[in-house]
Amino acid sequence: MRNFYEKNKQSLLDLTLLIGAIIFCFLFFRYLFVIFLPFLAGWLLSLLFSPLADKLQKHGIPRGIGALLGIFLLLALLGLLGFWFGTGIQQKLTDFSENLPNYMKALEQQLTAFWAQFDALREQMPMQLQEGFLRLQQDFSNILLSIVRKSGSSSLFSTVPQFLLGFFVAMISAYFFTKDKAAIHQVYLTHVAPLLGLSVETTKKELKTSLWGYCKTQLILMLYTFGICIAGLLLLRSPHALLLSIVIALIDALPFFGSGFILWPGAIFHLLAGNTFLAIGYLAIYVIIQIMRQIMQPKVLGTQIGLHPLLTLFSMYFGLRCIGVWGLILGPIIAVLLKAFFRLRKEQAEITSGSKH
Repeated sequence: MRNFYEKNKQSLLDLTLLIGAIIFCFLFFRYLFVIFLPFLAGWLLSLLFSPLADKLQKHGIPRGIGALLGIFLLLALLGLLGFWFGTGIQQKLTDFSENLPNYMKALEQQLTAFWAQFDALREQMPMQLQEGFLRLQQDFSNILLSIVRKSGSSSLFSTVPQFLLGFFVAMISAYFFTKDKAAIHQVYLTHVAPLLGLSVETTKKELKTSLWGYCKTQLILMLYTFGICIAGLLLLRSPHALLLSIVIALIDALPFFGSGFILWPGAIFHLLAGNTFLAIGYLAIYVIIQIMRQIMQPKVLGTQIGLHPLLTLFSMYFGLRCIGVWGLILGPIIAVLLKAFFRLRKEQAEITSGSKH
């Protein structure tokens, strides 16, 4: 047993570190990530503000003023975009509220016709199947009721103060990340880098590889999404097929939106308008896009960032289960950093064993 341990000491140590890293990532992203998320957003924002602060500092202007100027410019841009989108959304909501009675009447007619056909089909079946279909109908109604309850206004308003608090903390942390960039970098060099065993250059290189690989992956998947949409919408003879395909491809790359942000409302709109063929076609396009992404994303992302597709799939699924949609991005990045950590450990072990000989 002792001989086995001596021969495989390095491998056992690496396995222990890997298991410990996975447990740590699970606990951190499961319970602590929400706390650190505003500071992560502040650090990312500081990457935008730092070039402006660097240029102003060369002209004798303190970095704190440059950081404040960057924050003011960002707030002005967000205010402008909010006003622009808010005006358009207000108009759309006004039009929707005016036509809502007609939409509800059309939806009621469609649902009445659907359940009438459903009941007629159920009555022609044996008694056991009729009971199963009746339970299915009840379960469907319960699901709709639960969705309505969960999407109530109380849950929406309860999340708004948390979002505003997180945004406020992110702005303040972005200011200090930009203002004290040199001091924070020195703290990282002194305390964090030796602890992780990764050099600053290696960390930057691996992060750039991961982020650029993710961006290239999204561009490739956007092309696939655009191809599926333009082919499907032209086949369905949908109006504005080219414009819709471009918008869906762009939105599909965003973590919190996806193609369903356009296709689901479009399907509901055409269903209310009585065009069942287009509604079913929109849903079919959505299903095809989701299947394509589930199959292609692990393979393409693994190729771009240098991970095996199985490891990429595991890291994406692990991140998704821990923290949700953001885990699809952070999971592969953590996997790349762990891969770099163990590669450096192996190189250092080889150098150490070579020096002994």
